Amino acid sequence: MIIASFWVLRPEEHPEAEARNYPGMLKVLQRSCDRLRLKHVVLTDERTAFSAQWPAGIEACVLQLPEPLMRAATEAQARFLEASPNDDVMFVGADCVMLKDPQAFYPIEAGICVTYRDPVTKYPINTGAQVIRKHSMEAATKLYRRVADRCGTVWCDDQLALVAELSPMPVSFGMHERHGIKVGFLTMKRRNVVPRTIADRCELACMVHFRGKARKKFFFEWATRQGYA
Repeated sequence: MIIASFWVLRPEEHPEAEARNYPGMLKVLQRSCDRLRLKHVVLTDERTAFSAQWPAGIEACVLQLPEPLMRAATEAQARFLEASPNDDVMFVGADCVMLKDPQAFYPIEAGICVTYRDPVTKYPINTGAQVIRKHSMEAATKLYRRVADRCGTVWCDDQLALVAELSPMPVSFGMHERHGIKVGFLTMKRRNVVPRTIADRCELACMVHFRGKARKKFFFEWATRQGYA
């Protein structure tokens, strides 16, 4: 399985990003993938990949991307799938750390798996963990192209575009067919986990996700305690 994260420089739109040290986060993600012998690639653009900030030793998939950050993220995922990767793919955030091999956490029969909250929240799907299986790559690629084409420019529009394509949101977790694809709407428990504190080791989790400003503040201290930094 290919672990595909995303990072682009957009200082005008996202000025606080530099303080969050995404290159450092990507190094931690890389070390976590190396431990599990997972291939990790960062979806990015030329401006970012050839900047002085690019973290050494990390593979870049350089793509032609639009300027708005949300559209860049969805376009990167669509173009990566359109390049026909010869493996299963897991899209993750740059603020994630892999703790266990995801193959054991995501059903093989599902062409797409998303981590799901419930149908009534504003953002039912968290896009920090998305799995696309090779056996459904053709249909999934078309779906992700539609997501990219409909994505807006406001923060979280990437999530809303994916929700729109996978609607209606199910009332329960499980497998549901969308556009001829078996989609696993899976609980975030163990798959897309938020560490509660610096001391929370999340030992049963497949992946931890430091989403939100407050949690990113202790990303590196947590990673140091776990031996990733």
